[in-house]
Amino acid sequence: MSDNPAWPNGELRLDLPVFLARFGLEARGAAQPLPGGEDNINARVATDRGDVVVREYVRSDPAKAGAELALVAHLAGGGFPTPAPFTADNGEPFALVAGKPIAVFPFASGEVPPAMTPDLAEQSGALLARMHTATAGWADARILVTDRIGVLETAASSDVALHGADKWRKEVRDFLDGNAEALALLGEQPAGPLHHDLHRQNLLVEDGRVTAVLDFDELNRGPLILDLARVLQYASLEQPDRRLPAAIAEAALAGYQRVRPLSATELALLPVAFDLAGIVDAAGFIMWAAPHLGVEHVEECHSRLGFLANRDALRHHP
Repeated sequence: MSDNPAWPNGELRLDLPVFLARFGLEARGAAQPLPGGEDNINARVATDRGDVVVREYVRSDPAKAGAELALVAHLAGGGFPTPAPFTADNGEPFALVAGKPIAVFPFASGEVPPAMTPDLAEQSGALLARMHTATAGWADARILVTDRIGVLETAASSDVALHGADKWRKEVRDFLDGNAEALALLGEQPAGPLHHDLHRQNLLVEDGRVTAVLDFDELNRGPLILDLARVLQYASLEQPDRRLPAAIAEAALAGYQRVRPLSATELALLPVAFDLAGIVDAAGFIMWAAPHLGVEHVEECHSRLGFLANRDALRHHP
């Protein structure tokens, strides 16, 4: 980590003229840090072909980054609003520097929207469905398949020592036991690549319209409706009471279905997918992040509080 506060995730340390030349670009200025991105270092750089974003993958190995970038290039090539990576002199969409994959993208214009509104939720749902439709049949063994049930089984028997952990473990076990049939059925639904991180801070907007979907770093493969459930989970966590607004849920679902209509089974399973998204997110934080962040009580986990606030929420409106 850098002690430079302008670089929250560490400083991009490259010989920019040499590095960018590998992508056929001529540097015309110094790297300017970009905020956001928990697992990457991002900087904006002026070049002879316009401004670009240089992105260093801090935690992704070359295989994982390669899978992400190949999918992003495919989406962009089909007209999906996301910047396509430049190709390096090795024929790959990234170059390795000290073992770290680093990619270069055209700079995308727009601003991060200040709040998730019904209109933005409808656009997000439609964009997610466009991604799922555009990647139907996409096969790439490098894409992670997340065993969400396995994560919860691990959580239910974990030795986490936070205050309230016994209560939390019981919540996890009750969820697994009470939804066993639905969770098994969820695993049989149409699956494919998931963005898994589609919240407003990964969107750019101009004049009320989404101009770019960013940050596919959580790319994994799973039931498609889990991606829609994650949109709803993020929207709920932004509310003061962490309750999912009905208008947001209805708009996101309407936008999605306009592009990719859900089957009756997928619609029936969306509530449990929404609950699953929240409880898995909470389990990951409590088991793997909390011990390193000075967290002392499970009540400090926002995604757990969101799960508790929203259990069965989608069952009470269409």
